[in-house]
Amino acid sequence: MARSFSNLFFKAAKKISKLQRTALRMASPKPARKRATPPRKTATKTASPATAARQPATPSLGNGRWEGTRQFSDGKGRQLTFARYTPAGATPGHLPVVVMLHGCRQTALAFARGTRMNQWADAGGFMVLYPQQSMTRQVQRCWRWFQPDDAHGGAEADLIAALIQSEVARHGLDPERVYVAGLSAGAGMAALVALRHPSLVAAVAMHSGPVVGDAHSAAAGIGTMRRGSLKPLASLVRDVADPAVFELGMPALILHGQLDPAVAPRNAKQLFEQFRALNDPRPEDVPVERVLGLGSEKAYRRVDLMRGRKTVLRLCEITRLEHAWSGGDPSVKYHARNGPDASALVWRFFQGLRRAGAGGPGSGD
Repeated sequence: MARSFSNLFFKAAKKISKLQRTALRMASPKPARKRATPPRKTATKTASPATAARQPATPSLGNGRWEGTRQFSDGKGRQLTFARYTPAGATPGHLPVVVMLHGCRQTALAFARGTRMNQWADAGGFMVLYPQQSMTRQVQRCWRWFQPDDAHGGAEADLIAALIQSEVARHGLDPERVYVAGLSAGAGMAALVALRHPSLVAAVAMHSGPVVGDAHSAAAGIGTMRRGSLKPLASLVRDVADPAVFELGMPALILHGQLDPAVAPRNAKQLFEQFRALNDPRPEDVPVERVLGLGSEKAYRRVDLMRGRKTVLRLCEITRLEHAWSGGDPSVKYHARNGPDASALVWRFFQGLRRAGAGGPGSGD
């Protein structure tokens, strides 16, 4: 179903784009200037992908170690490609880890460049994992949040959780500080990972994401993106979550552009209500609202739900942002200069949160 949906949706656009590129090549003369000898330092472009994956990160990917196109297998025949970033100057053992899930038609590399999360990893001292959806599972690299059953989106969430557990054990990472964040379809998958594995994940961040559990097919996913859900929100979560999440809670950060034409901003408000119910609401807990950056391109409205002095739920409604990662690298598709730095907001939210007792037998399964 996901494949047929994607083909219908993108077939025409792909054909038009191909015709436009052909027309441009035919209409444009070959400029002589481009035949000039390039600077010597560009010779590194001839390196093989395998060699490039082992090379130190370029400035756009941070100052630490970037390892691209790695492969993980869960021992059940399921495989997942991912990239790993280790921050500059990191000492082995007990680092936090942030798992970043890209959106449709993105790659791990593009997401790392666009979000600039690696630079925050250098500053904050945490590892970053970038799982990458396979085109054999979904032709546009969309995580299948719109099919949350055990055979599709649920299976992908479980595979990502298995990757996290493997990396925590292999690198001696801090099992109490495991965080998951995503953009668009990646936000939908981040929610599934967190809800299905609440004893593994300490907190989740969802940027421009759909309401949880509303869609159960690719076609229904379009409806969810356009209008949010028309169903009771609490029951939608129960249908896709591990029951333990209702006892453990799940701290969540929700970010959404108010000009988003792809995923209606109503989804963000409904996500807030869904995660508010998960975090043990009490009558005395009244959300605290603030407007930051008023009058600038970084303006946003922030709504916080507190537990004592700790924020367990935060909604950021970004005034001048469309469907893109806020405050990212605008040269990378689906990332915008407008809005506050989402990567900074994500890491600052995660910093003070832990999953006490995580990493024991059966954690996350």
